[in-house]
Amino acid sequence: MIFMEVSEFPLVTIICTAFNHEVYIEQALDSVLAQDYPKLELIIVDNASQDRTKKIIENRTLVNPNKIPIQKIFRVDPLPYCASFNDAFLLSKGKYFIDLSGDDSLQPDHIRYSVDKLESNPDAVICFSDAYLKKGKGQLKTFYPRDKEGHLQSTVMQGDLYEKLVKMHMILSVTMMVRSETFKSIGMYDESLSYEDFDIMVRLAREHPFVFSDHIGVVKNIHSKSLSSGQYRTRNSIMLPSTLKVCYKIKAMNRTEGEDKALKERVIFELKHTLFSANFDVAEGFLELAKSLGASGLVFWIFRMWAKNQWDISGFYSKFK
Repeated sequence: MIFMEVSEFPLVTIICTAFNHEVYIEQALDSVLAQDYPKLELIIVDNASQDRTKKIIENRTLVNPNKIPIQKIFRVDPLPYCASFNDAFLLSKGKYFIDLSGDDSLQPDHIRYSVDKLESNPDAVICFSDAYLKKGKGQLKTFYPRDKEGHLQSTVMQGDLYEKLVKMHMILSVTMMVRSETFKSIGMYDESLSYEDFDIMVRLAREHPFVFSDHIGVVKNIHSKSLSSGQYRTRNSIMLPSTLKVCYKIKAMNRTEGEDKALKERVIFELKHTLFSANFDVAEGFLELAKSLGASGLVFWIFRMWAKNQWDISGFYSKFK
């Protein structure tokens, strides 16, 4: 742990975006106001909620014992997520930032531990950590498996993670603290996409290392109305076309055979779920990309026949996925 005078602590910006989060937003805001880190600013964006979210934000931010500077943006008409976030980010002043959804919350020491890791690793652009996953009133479980004493059951990879991130989902984006200057230098979130995390992670990892902090920093609420729950929505996913676009972007960024192999594995994985969820138009794009990466064999032939004949088993898939 690095010990500093309060004036030496780098400023951290939390950008909290809410949309119809009346059930969760108070807890999210309380978790920011309860941080044990001394130098924060909070930007709250209500993206044209239709429930009580705006009213809760107005009332809750009146109670601010640590006098954290707060800016509030209440949109009359909703903006796509990436555009909305970029707009708010341009108001930020922090050396680092956290992209906090209004339906998640931070643990009290999350920012302190994350800042310490980034200050100790000046080449790193992102610090990520573990998180609690919470579904309704069910028992909390961690994203990374831990034993009964709370120790990690296996080592979490860090450093150069580009190829690993291309291949698989291995970082929970809600735990990330990001270096603001680098984020801005690569153009921030891609506003042509419907979601941000896969794309921003691979773009940042292409040139910069990530660092892991072994603490549980966030509580992520798993529920059916979250943005991520629509990734493989039956027949009309708004997220899969963005996933396909990111995969094409990765192909252009790749430099080695190993990276192309990792992308092929990712594309086959996404193709499988695209077919299961009956998003057949997007499946054609994944098939074309997979073929260009050298995909072949019996399984790939089956996928081609599946897409051609549009066999719809999405009812089974939605029940058991």
